[in-house]
Amino acid sequence: MKRHKLLSIALASTVMFTTGCSLDEYNPSGVSTDQEWSTPSGFEKKVNDCYFDLIRIVYGQAEDTYLMVAEGGTDIWQDANPEGTNGNWSKLMRYEDFGSSNGMLNEGYAGFYAILNSCNAAIQYADKVRDMTPEAINALVAEAHFIRAHALFNIVEQWGGKYLPLVPTTSPVSAPKCSTVNEFYKVILDDLDFAMKNLPVTQEVKGHVTRAAAYHLYAKACLTYSTYTDGLGNVTALTEAESRKLLEDAKTAADYLITNAAALGVKLYDDVDKVFDERNNKNNDESLFIVCHSTITAYNPRGNYFNRVWKHAEAFNANTSGIFLDGMVASYATEVNGFAVPKLAKGNCYMEPSKYMLDLYGEKDKRYKAFFKDTYYVNKANDATGTKYTWSQADATRYRLDAARVGNHAFDITLGDTAVYISRKPMTQAERDAKRYATFTVDMNYANPAKPLKFFPSLKKADTPSLYAGSNANKPYSAADCIVYRLGETYLLSAEIEWRLGNLPAAKSRLDDLRNRSCEGHDHSMDVSTSEIKADFLLDENAREMIGEWNRWMTLKRFRAFESRIAKANPQITRFDKNIHYLRPIPNAEILLIDNPEEYQNPGY
Repeated sequence: MKRHKLLSIALASTVMFTTGCSLDEYNPSGVSTDQEWSTPSGFEKKVNDCYFDLIRIVYGQAEDTYLMVAEGGTDIWQDANPEGTNGNWSKLMRYEDFGSSNGMLNEGYAGFYAILNSCNAAIQYADKVRDMTPEAINALVAEAHFIRAHALFNIVEQWGGKYLPLVPTTSPVSAPKCSTVNEFYKVILDDLDFAMKNLPVTQEVKGHVTRAAAYHLYAKACLTYSTYTDGLGNVTALTEAESRKLLEDAKTAADYLITNAAALGVKLYDDVDKVFDERNNKNNDESLFIVCHSTITAYNPRGNYFNRVWKHAEAFNANTSGIFLDGMVASYATEVNGFAVPKLAKGNCYMEPSKYMLDLYGEKDKRYKAFFKDTYYVNKANDATGTKYTWSQADATRYRLDAARVGNHAFDITLGDTAVYISRKPMTQAERDAKRYATFTVDMNYANPAKPLKFFPSLKKADTPSLYAGSNANKPYSAADCIVYRLGETYLLSAEIEWRLGNLPAAKSRLDDLRNRSCEGHDHSMDVSTSEIKADFLLDENAREMIGEWNRWMTLKRFRAFESRIAKANPQITRFDKNIHYLRPIPNAEILLIDNPEEYQNPGY
């Protein structure tokens, strides 16, 4: 992949690879950028630039901090460091000593503004392209309009009404003007309206945006904007009539997408087991918008330094503070001494689901097993035969098991058999001692809810062992694609829209469709009554379905529910301030470069 010259943009906080954002970049062919980008092939390259920083910075190939920004500091995720001493990661999860100097904000802020700049350049050149039909030009530039809307949606919801450039930035901006939330949404909805009309239904190149994604994001953006009747942030508060009109527009888009899903090239899987089955990762029928990573390193912006987004919620950290045995080692091996073993990669163990989150799944809800990993296997022998793991005193002590198993071959575990199981059901000490493998229960892990241990089920939505990459399982990467939007979320959005409009039977229908495909036996025993459909239920259902998918923080904001949900579900967070924390701080890397930092920074930071 071609790497263009660096462009330092003050508004984006850091120096970024913007791939074509500089209008005077060096071109060895001697052809001017005006000439190059006005040709069909050149304009196609210009549109391709819009995807670059989605891959390189935001979704998988940087330090993957945007997942923490988009999900952390909420009801369903806790800091896996019980003492809160994991630097900026802990600060973000807890709102403690949390301000503009927290580097966790840098990637998302810089990344989305870099994406915005690339999209602005593509949109600016659409009127200059020669030798293409208007229909072909519109189909291409519609991709840039969608991606710009996606970037602006994330910027305005995380950081509020800030700088809103609509032409490519080619020099530092010393005093960026703050635009209102209303102005942001005007551009977002106009972009998506264009995208819905002009994007193709299918794309020859995998990962390029299709029309279905535009309908989804339009519904989501209209729904989100409709909640600004309270004047939150830099906004002119909407009237009730304006809010309802937005909800009606959101309903139209969501209904169209769901009703015409097949014609738009997507479908809701009939069984939730299929949604994140790794065999479907590279050809996922439910996905609406994906960010691609490749097994061919030359196709990745950062070569062999690609997707690691799944690692933050992985409990196996190859150390003795949590899920670990002397019979487990980070390894890509699939066979050891003639025994089949699963691959096991080292995670970061930065974030873990709250107990409230894990308790949301009922007995018949298949999403728990589909989305979480609760079982680990022996892949390292320590006995004389080289085929079994024999218990050590340290391992027995860590799992609070009877020392009678230490050195006792009756408790040996053969390679490939269960090493550790995390049980959601309570177990007696006798039951745990009777198992050859280690067990730890969710109740034990969260005995002190504010300081949970590291024996938790790992979210496995993005964990695809068949696509692990690199030569070292202690520093693993993945070629898995990131599913940013999918049709399952459209059903949730539709249910919420109907609820806000007062159409409870319609909301029930959407929820029942989603819940029954997750129900053991699909017997409709998980269907809901209209009386159950309230804000808390919708937030619970959103958590069950969407955990870990770059949504939770913005979902709580949309419901204005941080205070109530944190109090209900996350005792780690004691410093949330509703007057400050409904917006993220502008990163210090940006603030130090501009002439109007006090005006540009969000209140309280």
